[in-house]
Amino acid sequence: MRRLTSLAAVVGCAAAAGYAVKALTVPEPRPARVIDADGDADLTHLSLHADPRLVPVTGHRLVPGRRARYAFTVTNAGTEGVRHVVARSVKVSAPGTDDRLAVVSVSDPSCSAIGRVECIFQRLAPGESRTVRVVVDTPADRPPRGRMTINTFLGRFTGPVGGTIPLEVIGEVRPTTGRFP
Repeated sequence: MRRLTSLAAVVGCAAAAGYAVKALTVPEPRPARVIDADGDADLTHLSLHADPRLVPVTGHRLVPGRRARYAFTVTNAGTEGVRHVVARSVKVSAPGTDDRLAVVSVSDPSCSAIGRVECIFQRLAPGESRTVRVVVDTPADRPPRGRMTINTFLGRFTGPVGGTIPLEVIGEVRPTTGRFP
């Protein structure tokens, strides 16, 4: 009986020593840290790429009143996840002309499309990219100087001012243009 007790003690000590070595040498995995875009976080690791040109959905050239498409991609090249990143596409218009973007479809469920495209990505993981494909109706009348421009940019919401929630632009504005014959 003594021999069994001694053997059990030796086995128990060896197991405890093995656990201690593992606990001291193998780090426990930590969940990735997530930062809020609407705070004071450094967001320089976020990038935006947008198609430089509108492409007709049918045919070889843009025609007023017909559909065109473009895409943009948001990438988090950082080591931390980011919450509440906003990407927005707006139509640039001449004074006195309609500034609403006639969106037909948008590919990402994080986006809404009422007069503009606005995506609120609840979380972008480290290294994650999201590509959004957009189809729009071009204006039926020929735009001024025969060009349609859509500006896409990243942003973060800031504190409310007078009942509205302003959007602070992050990084550069990326234009997508289309020329009509």
